[in-house]
Amino acid sequence: MRELAETLPDTAGVLVRSITELDSLYAQYRQGDKSIYAVISKEKARDGYMRRPAVLFDARKGAFRCPGCGSVIELPSSDDTYDWVTAKPEAFRMENRRNHQCMNCGEPLWTAVNPSVPSPWVKIPEYGWVHRKLAVHAMQKTKNPAALDALQTLRENPDGYFPTRGACRRYPLSSYIKKRYRGRLDGLIVDELHEYNNDSGQGDAMAELFGTAKKVIGMTATLINGYSSGIFHLLYRTSAQLMLADGKPHEKPALFNTEYGVVETTYTEADENYAAKRRSQKSNVRTRQLPGVSPLVFSRFLLEKTAFLSLSDMGKALPSYEEIPIACEMDEAVETEYKRIEHKLVQVLRSDRRAAQKILSAYLNLLTVYPDQPYDQKPILYPDSDVPIVEPENIGDADTLGEKEQRTLEIVRAAIQNRERTLIYTSWVRTDSQQKLKKLLTDEGYRTEILTDKIKTTDREDWVQKKLAAGMQVLIVNPSLVETGLDLNAFTTLVFYSMGYKLFTLRQASRRSWRINQKAPAVKVYMLYYEDTMQQKCLKLMASKLAVAGLIEGNFSEEGLAAMSDVQDMTSQMAKELMLGIRDNVEDIAAAFKKMAFENPDREVPTPPVVAEPTLPLEPVPERIEPPKRVFTAEQEEKLQAAMVQLEQQKAKRTKKTQQVENQL
Repeated sequence: MRELAETLPDTAGVLVRSITELDSLYAQYRQGDKSIYAVISKEKARDGYMRRPAVLFDARKGAFRCPGCGSVIELPSSDDTYDWVTAKPEAFRMENRRNHQCMNCGEPLWTAVNPSVPSPWVKIPEYGWVHRKLAVHAMQKTKNPAALDALQTLRENPDGYFPTRGACRRYPLSSYIKKRYRGRLDGLIVDELHEYNNDSGQGDAMAELFGTAKKVIGMTATLINGYSSGIFHLLYRTSAQLMLADGKPHEKPALFNTEYGVVETTYTEADENYAAKRRSQKSNVRTRQLPGVSPLVFSRFLLEKTAFLSLSDMGKALPSYEEIPIACEMDEAVETEYKRIEHKLVQVLRSDRRAAQKILSAYLNLLTVYPDQPYDQKPILYPDSDVPIVEPENIGDADTLGEKEQRTLEIVRAAIQNRERTLIYTSWVRTDSQQKLKKLLTDEGYRTEILTDKIKTTDREDWVQKKLAAGMQVLIVNPSLVETGLDLNAFTTLVFYSMGYKLFTLRQASRRSWRINQKAPAVKVYMLYYEDTMQQKCLKLMASKLAVAGLIEGNFSEEGLAAMSDVQDMTSQMAKELMLGIRDNVEDIAAAFKKMAFENPDREVPTPPVVAEPTLPLEPVPERIEPPKRVFTAEQEEKLQAAMVQLEQQKAKRTKKTQQVENQL
């Protein structure tokens, strides 16, 4: 809102939280001569009263009756048929256009939820509405463990108290705007459009607002999350007519995923001697979706209404930007224990694939965080037992410093010497990295603060400004807390002490201070990792995914095309890297990030006016120590070339086995 007033003349931005505030703001707009921007959060637009089924269950006939006329509820068996059947219990899991009202008298079959009044219907998480007397029937319709546990509790105690979470006595702001202000709004700007790509209440609220404005602009830094299902609901909310014309009904997302995505189908058949005397043979079919989106999605649905812009398109106004990976070496004792843990996982992956699938995520997380905190790590247990697969050994404690901490301290020293502030990202909440770094930097005399999730989202920008006014030099934060909504221009040196697996979080957090209104000449992002560990493999995969994101946005590269053809998820790829035992090259990772850098040496930096600001103390700082450049000998060059040739041969062999399916990447 502050940026609106600073950028546009005769314009005001107002935060709207209720219907009363909206009506008052619109009245002021009608009477005044200013352009008004009503800023509404996605939570306030969605929040409203919840609705539950109002139909009555007739236990004698085993059917549902209309609360108005009393007739038995009948519903069409499908969208493309005229056959009507008696409504089954699962028909009222959620409200839709088929079960919205009685076809006999027009009476609504859904009503508002009053949390203070007992109801014959119970809302089961990850399933929907269930009648108290029909929990057994619902248990046959789902395999979700959380839903099954809740249904079992309802079955054992049908008259128990089951509060409806999220029910409130409030009319949704999006529904009110749709009914009263349809056609009166000149435009709608939807920020972070990708957050409405799920089948959720926030997405439905966005769809209601989408139909009220004359013009709509949706903005996002990551349009597709890599899966075709990640854009299905978004396309239906913005281009429903195109989806219907393409023969993709909303009730059947599998049709869309099959044509425009990558679906893996696994057929499992029993041994040939099984049931040899029978005509039937035991088999099992399992499908799962893999990353990958067909280019036809863009040509058919997005080409005429999508523009890809990046900050580099405003080149003269941007500072230089570079991401710099820095390799660190583990202590000898930590490296020995790490290799033991890694070797144990490889044994499990090769000997017991079923157990490996259940422990893979926890094991990879352990291998990722152990080099940062080689103590106080929980053991990995065999599935459904208390038998440990591996118990990590404690090496050192919170006062023990590794090379990562030393490198972080060097970067902070250099930044303070250049009168810059540093932003440090720590992604793993299970470690004590934040407190360790704060103690280290505070003992060195640098004013360091930690931004936690206890500070409300709406208060974080003010909190940062107050700390800056008090002389803060270093800010430590989890990147998920600042990935959207904050411009941290005061920090021009960013350090990823640790990194997660979410590409969107990495892209957003790394560009928090790379903004059009950034006055500094350059922004540098350092990414620390330990060599020959899961951290290095993760960074390599993230670099390839970043190249894919650039490919989708029109920035083509060989790395992006190669990564686009690899349709495995992050966990599967990291497990694959571990099994193959490929030793990554540090220079290759650095080169990948170097290609994505943005250089603007001729940028004219305006001289800022002299403003009274708190003066940062000039402390005696040692000279910046540049890490020695790695020089290869002739023997090392020969080994490197041989390894590269061997790697290319392995890729060629795997490529021959890969079959491309039409319309799929």
